[in-house]
Amino acid sequence: MDLTSAEQAAKRVGVITLPLGLALVAAPARAGRFLRVGEHPTALRTIGLLDLALVPGLLLDGGRWQWLTARAGLNLGIAAYCLRVARRERAPGAVVAVIAMLAATAGDTKAIVVLHRFAHR
Repeated sequence: MDLTSAEQAAKRVGVITLPLGLALVAAPARAGRFLRVGEHPTALRTIGLLDLALVPGLLLDGGRWQWLTARAGLNLGIAAYCLRVARRERAPGAVVAVIAMLAATAGDTKAIVVLHRFAHR
């Protein structure tokens, strides 16, 4: 992965995170039903707010590797929460969310490494 691809990956994460964060903040119960993760409006709204806090850093120039690293950390926290929900409630969407968050984090890690390397040249 080159620098341009890594920057595009960070922006893409921001573009994807924005509508998801908005949906989780504006209608957490509805989003929870749609995502099949159960009724957890407070947790889902919190995740949405954290998502939205990261969007500007992912979309704007400068320091993207730090913001993408924060996003990867949040992904792991979301995965842990969804794993707990999946075990407790057998919510099928929560299992999918765990897999999706781990896959996203693996992909983001490649971009983080490249962005960090170029930031420290």
